[in-house]
Amino acid sequence: MRPEPFDLRPPSWMAAHYRREGWWRDRSILHDLVSAAATCPDRPAIIAHRAAAGRVITVRYGELLRYVRRFAGGLTALGIRRGDAVAWQLPNWWETTALTLACMWIGAVAVPIQTSIGPREVELILTDAQARLCVTPQAWQGAELAWELERMASRLPRLRYRVVYGDQPGNGAIDFADHFLNTPHEDLARMPPPLPAGPAMDEARMLIFTSGTTGQRKSVLHTENSIYAGIAGHATPIERGWDHREIFCTPHPITGLAGVLYNIWGPVLAQGTAVYQDVWDADRQLDLMAAAGVTQLFAAPIFYTQMVEAQRQRPRHLPALRLLKAGATPVPSDLVHQLADEFRVPIRACWAMTEVCMGIRIREDDPDRWAAHSDGRPLPGLSMDLRPVPGVAGLNRLWVRGPSLCTAVWQTNEAGERDVRTLWDADDGWFDTGDLVRDDGRGGIRFAGRASRRIGGMFMIPVEEVEKELQQHPAVKEVAVIGYPAADCDEQPCAVVASRGRCPSLTDLRDFLAWRGMTEWYLPTKLVQVDTLPRDACGKVDYDRLPTVLTPASVS
Repeated sequence: MRPEPFDLRPPSWMAAHYRREGWWRDRSILHDLVSAAATCPDRPAIIAHRAAAGRVITVRYGELLRYVRRFAGGLTALGIRRGDAVAWQLPNWWETTALTLACMWIGAVAVPIQTSIGPREVELILTDAQARLCVTPQAWQGAELAWELERMASRLPRLRYRVVYGDQPGNGAIDFADHFLNTPHEDLARMPPPLPAGPAMDEARMLIFTSGTTGQRKSVLHTENSIYAGIAGHATPIERGWDHREIFCTPHPITGLAGVLYNIWGPVLAQGTAVYQDVWDADRQLDLMAAAGVTQLFAAPIFYTQMVEAQRQRPRHLPALRLLKAGATPVPSDLVHQLADEFRVPIRACWAMTEVCMGIRIREDDPDRWAAHSDGRPLPGLSMDLRPVPGVAGLNRLWVRGPSLCTAVWQTNEAGERDVRTLWDADDGWFDTGDLVRDDGRGGIRFAGRASRRIGGMFMIPVEEVEKELQQHPAVKEVAVIGYPAADCDEQPCAVVASRGRCPSLTDLRDFLAWRGMTEWYLPTKLVQVDTLPRDACGKVDYDRLPTVLTPASVS
């Protein structure tokens, strides 16, 4: 049986309201793809750099449509049906885009998994999603992904198919090239069904996993319509920030919502082009942008910091570039000025989260370099409510409501029980983001902190899971994981440990977590030894007091 949340639908009154307002619609992103393939079949839909091959691959709209139909037929041939979960752990390849759109075509629920996620977390995700099929490369950046999937397959009774992209698929696995790339399913009897439309746009279509603001892994369920609203598809070009034939670029992976919006939905809706690379390199990013005539880029500050340095070392001529969007983490003021000085285009800070999509950003009529002071105003259709934090002048908790909010959020405990929350049946549809903000004086917000624990930058680290694993180390008596600012504008995890006898070293702890299969970028990068963790009157760890232990003398 598939997860019950996949059967959730927004209430009819909400669907009707958002359709009347124009934020939701009855047609699919696939209708836009078919239209683009008919009107401009030779226009590049994707320009993608493949690091291993050392070359750029261009996929045109006519080709993309053909492969989307082929992949949809390939899924259908394997018995994948509407509502089944299809997972993949793939890099930014054009095939990842085609597979995502193929899932939309047959009504499957797409379950993207970041390539940097370790086998422990992959197994938890596949179990939670009850995935019927999973696609991985044979290996990626040193990780034997196909082998890891094969090892866990016996513990995944719902997983019927393992599909491997590579020369040696392994025992019982399907060769991706043979089945999807080279078999013309679109010309066989197993044609994909008619294009989805109408109420199907309100069905579950994408399940994305995030650590959110709580430190616990969350499952976030989106529909085609919430994603469409999340890229502000119905808004005017000035309101949404993109226009017809826009050439988009982002280093963010297609396995996350930013990559989905800027590498798939935005380009297809605009009949534009997505420009990306499968392995991040700042110099190559700038070269790609110059060659492709990129008009706008979205990236987290950690990427921009490297791009500024690369541009200073070897300036590129970027005449088509008209704006830079920055988000995923707060944008430091000095970085805003560096970007403006180096690239001579407006900087649009953005606020977004997996549950809400791209909700808030700097507008065209805001003052120059306003991103140094603000994260922007809500996009059309999204409402925000700043609810004062008692006892702290000017500090507010950010609540939002609108058509880009996901259908449901849930967490799964160790017994496999889900705590599912739909986003329309409480608080009159208002969603507590967990973020603390201040009013920027122009109807927008400036991010001020987090109402609950979360650590990370472009990707969030599930703090409680790291703590739980560290607690299994025989020398650890008690442990807390907190964040500390890193030089690259990101945030890194620090383990605060009270030990049994000799305190383990940072290397000991990292090796222990790696041995247990934990994702590499979850691992602490600093260690603080304490006699005991600070606790409140109820005996709970007082996380507000923990940052005081981060003194230079205490950190290793």
